[in-house]
Formats: sequence, C-alpha cells, structure tokens
Amino acid sequence: MTDVSALQAPDLPALEEGALPAQGTTIDLSGVMIAGDGVAVRAERVRLRECELRGVVLAPGKVPGLTLADVILRDCGLSNLDGREGRLSRVEVRHSQLLGFGLSGGDVRDLRVVNSSLQLASFASATLRNVVFDGVNLAEASFMHARLESVAFVDCRLDGADFRHAKLAGCAIRGASLDGVLGVESLRGLRMPWPDVLASAGALAAALGIAIEPD
Repeated sequence: MTDVSALQAPDLPALEEGALPAQGTTIDLSGVMIAGDGVAVRAERVRLRECELRGVVLAPGKVPGLTLADVILRDCGLSNLDGREGRLSRVEVRHSQLLGFGLSGGDVRDLRVVNSSLQLASFASATLRNVVFDGVNLAEASFMHARLESVAFVDCRLDGADFRHAKLAGCAIRGASLDGVLGVESLRGLRMPWPDVLASAGALAAALGIAIEPD
C-alpha cells in the first residue's frame, strides 16, 4: 500500500456558528461551522478557510478557482459544481455527494474522501498529492493528463474511470478491479494486492495487447 502517512488533516481552530448567504455571488468564510438546511445555495465564487460544513448543498454551476483550505465537509452536496483550476488543501469529505464535480487543472493536496460519490467527476490535468479515496464511487471519473503522487484508492468503484495519459508516483489501488478502467497502460508503477491483480488480469492483458487463447 502506498505511504500516505504524510497526509495532513484539516487544522481547525475553535469554530463559531455561521450561515451561508441565502443567495449570492460570493461565499468567502473563515473560522465557522455551518449547518445546512437542505436548500441549495448558488455562488459564482467559493473560498472557505478553517471551516466545517454539515449538510450544506451548493447549487450546480461554475465556480472557477474554488478554494478550500483546512475544511471538513460532512453530508454535503457539491454535485455538478465546476471549480476548475481550484485548490483543495487539507480537506476531509465524508458521506457527501459530488456527482459531476469538476476540478480540472486544479491543485489537490492532503485530501481524504470517505464513503462519498465522485461519479463522473473530473480531475483532468489536475495535480493530486497525498490523497486517499476510501469507499468512494469514482465510476466514470476523469484523471486524464493528471499527475498523481501518493494517491490511494481503497475499496473504490472505478469502472469507467479514465486514467489515459496520467502520470503516477507512489500510488496504490486496493479492493478494486481494473476491469472497465480506461488507460490501464498509464498505471505503470501502481501497487495492488495480489488478489486484485488476479481480478484485473483481463484488463492488464488487454493493456499489454495479450490475446487470450480459448481452452
């Protein structure tokens, strides 16, 4: 398994209770704990520092340069939020829905995502370092042209995930098959437990151009 011991957790001070604006173009908050009411809030710019969000839903839309630093998200909804060229640093996400979430060309450092959905998400051309996806649905997610360093995929759904032209260093997959993954040939240097390698034999053979003879 890859070494992710360097992954840094969010560093939060004592938080005050706060609230998101009902609707607005900018969400720029620091040092608050926010409990959502289920109503989706729309924004064109999002910058959160040293915050915890519980049950917060952000409406789909473009929020280029999305910035989360020392942030915890629990039971939140960020589906179809396009934060391209954004930055995530020391962020923890649990039990949240991020279907179609976008961070193309972004920078991700010290991210842990647990029991959440990133189906159809895009990290294309992004840089990810010290990241753990644990029990995450990453079906049809894109890592095309991304740079991944010390990234671990644990018990994740990866069918249709796209790693074409990705560059990996110190990465690992455990508890998942490579069947249905695109760009298997780009996963050179990946670490996997032997049972997962066996379960991925068909995908690995196809990536190497090996034809399977009938018995």
